Amino acid sequence: MIKEIDRNMKWIGRLFLLALSVWLGGCQSEDNSRFSGKTGLLITLTDEADQAYSRMAPSELEDPLSTMFKLRVVDAATNKVAYSGKCEEFILLKEGTYNLTATYGENPVIALDAPYYVGTLEGQRVVTGQETAATVSCAVANALLSVNYNEKSLKKAYEDYSVTVSVDDQSVEIDSTGEKSAYFQANSSVKLVFRGRLAGTGKDVSYDISEPEGGVFSNIPAKKHVKVTLGTDGNVSSGVGISVEKLEVTTVSLTETLPLDFLPKPKISSADFVNNELSFAETESKSAVINLKLSSPLQNLKLKFNSADAKFAELEAGKEYQLSNAGDKAAVETALGITLPEIGATEGSLDFSSLTPQLMTDAGNTVSSTIEVDVKANNRWASEDQSVNRVYTLKCNKPIFRVSAYPGNIWTKEFTMNPLMAEDVETGNYDLLSQKMKYQFSADGQTNWIDLGDDLRKVDLTPGTNYYIRGVYRDVVEGEVVAVKTYETLSIPNSTLDEGYSTTYPKDDNPLYDFNGGWIGTRNTLTCHSDGVNAFYVSKSSTLPVNENGSTVAHLMTIGWGAGNTCSFGNKFGSVINNVSAGILCVGDYEASGDTIYAKVASIRPTSLNFTYKSAPYNGDEYLVEIALVNISENVETVIGSARLTSGEKIDSYKTQSMDVVYNDAYKQLPITHVRILFKSGIKEDKDHLEDKFRDANFLEGYTNAYLVGSQFWLDSFSLVYDK
Repeated sequence: MIKEIDRNMKWIGRLFLLALSVWLGGCQSEDNSRFSGKTGLLITLTDEADQAYSRMAPSELEDPLSTMFKLRVVDAATNKVAYSGKCEEFILLKEGTYNLTATYGENPVIALDAPYYVGTLEGQRVVTGQETAATVSCAVANALLSVNYNEKSLKKAYEDYSVTVSVDDQSVEIDSTGEKSAYFQANSSVKLVFRGRLAGTGKDVSYDISEPEGGVFSNIPAKKHVKVTLGTDGNVSSGVGISVEKLEVTTVSLTETLPLDFLPKPKISSADFVNNELSFAETESKSAVINLKLSSPLQNLKLKFNSADAKFAELEAGKEYQLSNAGDKAAVETALGITLPEIGATEGSLDFSSLTPQLMTDAGNTVSSTIEVDVKANNRWASEDQSVNRVYTLKCNKPIFRVSAYPGNIWTKEFTMNPLMAEDVETGNYDLLSQKMKYQFSADGQTNWIDLGDDLRKVDLTPGTNYYIRGVYRDVVEGEVVAVKTYETLSIPNSTLDEGYSTTYPKDDNPLYDFNGGWIGTRNTLTCHSDGVNAFYVSKSSTLPVNENGSTVAHLMTIGWGAGNTCSFGNKFGSVINNVSAGILCVGDYEASGDTIYAKVASIRPTSLNFTYKSAPYNGDEYLVEIALVNISENVETVIGSARLTSGEKIDSYKTQSMDVVYNDAYKQLPITHVRILFKSGIKEDKDHLEDKFRDANFLEGYTNAYLVGSQFWLDSFSLVYDK
C-alpha cells in the first residue's frame, strides 16, 4: 500500500487533507448551535502536523473513520472513565478536568496495511453550561516497512517472487506488486526473507536479506517507514544475487498511511446533464462531460454506449467495454472520437462534447443515446452504491428553424424568399444547418411541396393570396411552415375621375369641389390654406372638374388669395394678395393645418404609376407628380418606395406618362402600410412669382368668376401598374 502512496505522495497529501476534513472531523458538529447550553466537549481530531479537520468538507465524501475511531475520556481527578466508545460529535460531561485518548486500529504484532493511530489530550477543562472545544492531535503509533521491486531485473531471473517480513514468530508476505505494506508494533525488529521461483527451472529459492549497516531493521520506532528496493546483481543460480538497491527511512503522518479501504468509493457526476439527461438540437454543440471523482488512482472503467445512430455501429449494443482491455479502449476512442483516461490517473473525466453535433434525429424524431459508466478506484466500484444512476442520456431533438421572405422581395405575382439566416434558427447550429438546407414552396402549406431553384424565386402567383414556404435540412428534417402573402393589386377608386365630385357652398353660393370615392382629395374643403379668407374671389377652388378629352378632368391651378376685399380695376389687385397656393389632387388625407397630406392605409407594391395629363407651367414654374409607398409604425414614417417628376414643359395635348417606383433595399425588411400620391400644378408658391392676372374676370357679373391664376395642370386619369 505504501508503495502506491509513494508514487502519488503529493496528490494523496492534498486529497487526504480534503477527505480527512470529513472522516477525522466526524467528531465535530456541522452546526454547533444544537449543543448550545449543554455541558461537554466538542471534539476536533487533527494530524500531529497541526492540521485540523472539521465537517465543512463536501458532504458526499464518505465517513468510515468517524465510526471506527474510539474515544476514551477519563476524569483526571478520580481516574474514572467518563466516556468510552466511538467518536461522537459531542460528548456530554459534567464539569471537571479530563484526559482524552483517541485510537484507531488494534496495534497487531505484524499485519498488512494495518495502521494504528493514537491521539491524546490531557487536562481538558469542562465548564457547566458550555460546549468546550477540544482538539486531539493524532499520529501513527506503529511502524511500517514496504518493498519496492526492480521488475526489469527481477523478471529476467524469476517467474515469481515475494518477501516474507517477520516479527518474532509472526510474519506477513509482501507480494510482487508491492502494493501492501507490513505494519508492526513500535520498537520491533524485523527479518526479511526473499523467496522466488527461478525462471525456466521452476526451482524455489530463498535468501535472507542481511541487516544493513546502521541497524535499520532493529527497534524501529513509531511513525518510521522503512522502504527497501530489491534487485539482482546478476548471480541468481542459487538465489544469491539479490541486492538491496536502495534503502530509505522516513517519518510518516496519519494522512499518508490511511489504507485504501478507508477511502470513499469513486463517484460519477456531471454538471452538464440534468437528472442524467442532456437535451440538445441536432447540429448543436453542447458540453457533455462526465466527471470521475477519485480518491486514489484509477484502476478500471467500464462503458456501454447504445445509439440508434448508424455512425456508431462499430460499438456493439449492450457490450461492456473495459479500460483495462487495450482493444476495448481503442474501439471506444475510435468510434466515439474521444480520449479515455489512463489507468493510474489520479483524476479524469469522459468528455462527449464532440459527439453532440454529430448525433442526428430520425427524420426529426428524437433519438436518445445512452452512456452507462462504472469506475473502479481504491479497490471499489462506483456501482457499489446501487441507488446512484450511472446511465447518462444524450437526447437529440429536432432543430427548430424557419425561413422567411422580406416584404421587399414580395410582389403581387411573385416573391423571392431568403436563404436560412442566423436569426431564423431557434435551436441548432446555423452554420451546419445552412450547409445542407433546401427550400420548398406549397400552395396550401400541407401538400405538393416543390423545391425552389437556386434563385429561391416563385413566379406566376395570384395577387393577395397566401402561399407557404419552408426549409428542409438534409432532405428529411422539416422546418416550420411560414406563410407568405402576395400584395393586392389595388386600383385607386375614381382614379379616372369620372365618378363625379361633391360640391359645397361656403360663401356667396360659389361652389368648391372634391372628387368622390373617398381616396382622392384636394384643398377644396377649406379652399386653400386655413388662414381665413374674405376676398371675393377666394371662394373659388384651385382644383375644378372640367369636361375635356372625352371625360372628366381635374383642372389644377396655382391661385393667389388673401384677406380684404379692396381691389382696383384692370388687372391689379394690390395688397389683397397675401397667399399663393398651387392646385393639388392627392391620394391621402389632406389637412389644411400645416398644409399636410397624410398617406392612406394600403398594403400594395406597384411597379410604376401611369397618368394622362397636359400642362401649362407659368413664369418658370414646374408641375409636380410624386408617389410614395411608406411604412408607418409608432408614428414614424419610412419611405420604402417612391417616384417623383417635376417639369416646366408645356404640354398642349393630353399624353400618358409612366413613372417607375424605385424601392430602397435598405428597408426591404419593412412592409408597406400606406400610399401617398400627389399631383400639383406648380412648386412655386410665392407672390413675386404670380403676376396680377385675372382669369374670367367680369365686372358686370361682380367678378364672381375672378381668379388670379399662374401655372395650370390638367389630370385626366392615373393608375397603378403591377408588373411583378
